[in-house]
Amino acid sequence: MTKKINVSKISFVSVGTLLALVLILSATTQKAHAAITSQLDLGSTVSDVAELQQFLATNSFIYPAGIVSGYFGPLTQAAVVQFQVAYGIPQVGRVGPMTMAKINSIMSSGFGLDISAPIKANASVQANRTDATIGWTTNELARGQVYYDTLPIRSDEATGHAQQAYVSGVFAPNNTNTQNSQSVTIQGLQPNTLYYYLTRAIDNSGNLSMSVQNTFRTN
Repeated sequence: MTKKINVSKISFVSVGTLLALVLILSATTQKAHAAITSQLDLGSTVSDVAELQQFLATNSFIYPAGIVSGYFGPLTQAAVVQFQVAYGIPQVGRVGPMTMAKINSIMSSGFGLDISAPIKANASVQANRTDATIGWTTNELARGQVYYDTLPIRSDEATGHAQQAYVSGVFAPNNTNTQNSQSVTIQGLQPNTLYYYLTRAIDNSGNLSMSVQNTFRTN
């Protein structure tokens, strides 16, 4: 006896299952990449408020309460102010066009709400007759930079988040890849000469840490 198989039923179930999976994946992707689309202020209750709170809660320094209620109350307002302080935005306590643009830019970058500069350690200098290699490590992926000169180096403070301050001296070409271990070699130096130098580390979010000025002498 031959058993008949209902092909149409199988096809219907398969298509229905695939459609459900597509809808689930689509919803998940939209949720993960949701952007703020409306301006928000104290008392707002639109869906963007929850998205904002989830975003701010990824950094406990910005939003220590970490409450995702969907209501823009005083705690959320304080977190928005802290965010604006960190990124050099006017501290108005509401999500206007400027704050919205910055939040969406950070969301789309994939690096998260990172306002902590790299921590440097294990600094070393190996000076030879006409070159020197300067190295250090960082607690997170970062780009290393070295400035040097035969005169003391002058540097200015940054004016806001991710702003690189002016540094005098010569910039030593180096690998622009982000990594935890830095090594920059300066070539073409004068023998038996005192050089001033400082190092900088910049993470993927633009946070920058800079060393105090140091010296080395070639052989």
